[in-house]
Amino acid sequence: MGIAEVLTIVFVVLKLSEVIAWSWWFVLLPAIISFSIYAFILMMKLVMVITAVVA
Repeated sequence: MGIAEVLTIVFVVLKLSEVIAWSWWFVLLPAIISFSIYAFILMMKLVMVITAVVA
């Protein structure tokens, strides 16, 4: 597990136990950012593979 997953779990537990009153967007933000970074890296690799195949 990475830091983003741990933070997401901690924030969800705090939200469900009503310790924090944040919006769910803020609670899930570490997971959203992590997924966005992974998706961006995957897209860049895909572009590089397609470029190598075409060339």
